[in-house]
Amino acid sequence: MRAGAARKHKTFKTKHVETPETFMRYRVMVTRVQVAERYIRAADEEDAAQKVREEFDRPYGYFGSWKTTASEVEVVGAEETVIVQQPHPLSPEGPLLLSLKDTGKALGLSYSTVYELVTRGEIEHVTVGARKYISREALAHFIQQNTHRGYHR
Repeated sequence: MRAGAARKHKTFKTKHVETPETFMRYRVMVTRVQVAERYIRAADEEDAAQKVREEFDRPYGYFGSWKTTASEVEVVGAEETVIVQQPHPLSPEGPLLLSLKDTGKALGLSYSTVYELVTRGEIEHVTVGARKYISREALAHFIQQNTHRGYHR
């Protein structure tokens, strides 16, 4: 670079969707009939039935092989929901610091690859507590420094 020449940084522009998406949320009641067969040691039929009821009262108490014999699905209600799109991490409204996971998503790399680049010092990072973050400027600088034309060895 020439002396006195200003270094140009590329700015990333992303499309921010202002229109929220509308979906329907349905409340559904499901009735399912299941059958299981099991052998119980008991003095009589009433004692056997009581032992099975006691197992049902315990969380995860009745294990066995269940077979669904019938099921019914009924929609009992519907309501409209709106999902507001969050700004893309690299948009001007996005955060100033990106987690390593979000950086990986933005670059199309895995978390472990980004972690390795940070550990080797190839991407500048900010440490907050025990976590590492990458600024949008450091990300743009990394991309600029590693952008090449043509084939080279």
